[in-house]
Amino acid sequence: MCFYRIVVICLLGSLVPSIAASKVCGPEKHCVPYEQCNEGLMVDGKFYPDRSRTTLDENCHYMEKCCNIPDKLPTPKIPEEMMSCPCGGRHDLWYYLRPLGYKQQEAKFGEFPWLVAVYGSDTYLCSGALITPLAVITTAHCVQNSEMEKVRLLAGEWDAAVELEPQPHQQRSVVETLVHPNYTQMPLAHNIAILLVDKEKPFQLAPNVQPICLPPPRIMYNYSQCYVSGWQRSDFGRAAILPKRWTLYVLPPDQCRTKLRLSLLGRRHAHNDSLLCAGGDKGDFVCGDVDMTAVPLMCPLSGHDDRFHLAGLLTRTARCDGPQLLGIYTNVKLYRQWIDLKLRERNLDIRHYMV
Repeated sequence: MCFYRIVVICLLGSLVPSIAASKVCGPEKHCVPYEQCNEGLMVDGKFYPDRSRTTLDENCHYMEKCCNIPDKLPTPKIPEEMMSCPCGGRHDLWYYLRPLGYKQQEAKFGEFPWLVAVYGSDTYLCSGALITPLAVITTAHCVQNSEMEKVRLLAGEWDAAVELEPQPHQQRSVVETLVHPNYTQMPLAHNIAILLVDKEKPFQLAPNVQPICLPPPRIMYNYSQCYVSGWQRSDFGRAAILPKRWTLYVLPPDQCRTKLRLSLLGRRHAHNDSLLCAGGDKGDFVCGDVDMTAVPLMCPLSGHDDRFHLAGLLTRTARCDGPQLLGIYTNVKLYRQWIDLKLRERNLDIRHYMV
């Protein structure tokens, strides 16, 4: 797991939010982000903010605390040298953030810092995964009918309903879309695309914005406990719009072939290495949105339980009519050489996603 040491630096002037702009939550109290409230314990010279929720805190957003005005601190700043870690790394600085009704099915803030929200002109399209500060991987199905100049990428996003996260999300426009040349919908194959942003405006690495590793073409991994995570379109418009998470396992190719033939794809389905099957307990996340696509399938690196590589991208849900679900994913490992080639042709650094 990648840990970050937070250093609080007092910021003056316009960088300090105005007290007058904060919501009043009690006598001489305002709602402020947890990190900006000087209430807690000092142990061995280290300050631990109070994470508990009181009755007054209920008057604030779940990412804020009802704080005495004199105890309000400036916005914490994380030094640049502590902004990055090896690909696929994540941290737990802000895992305490919990919306009302949290059911362990929502991803925590910063849990999957490579997760990207892909938008059209004003509409959420799908999820994607950051592999370098200039490149995002998603499915061809997600972006094939979208006007490139209207596609926007939000990295570091969490609750899409507000902008109160401890670290801000970053938005970039897409300057080039690379759809795999052999992509077809029928039969389903090669459903992958690379979205590139302006070289002059790369994503800035931060605790909530990190690249995920890509699997080397000839290395085998243990796919016994993997995760999927992304946003559901049906959640948009609600008070909290958090990315969901679910635990899955990847099936061996022979089992995948058998299950696909028994599902809606039929007995004559010709399975190829471009697809992965992932199964597990049925959940509303994968089965609740029939139009959901490109949700990343993330599996631990061998010997590193807290570092992940991008195993697949959700192409479609094949079976959700029983207690066990079956999802079909683009096998990212098969496209590693294609991704390397396309980025190198544009003189882009591929070391960000190398294990």
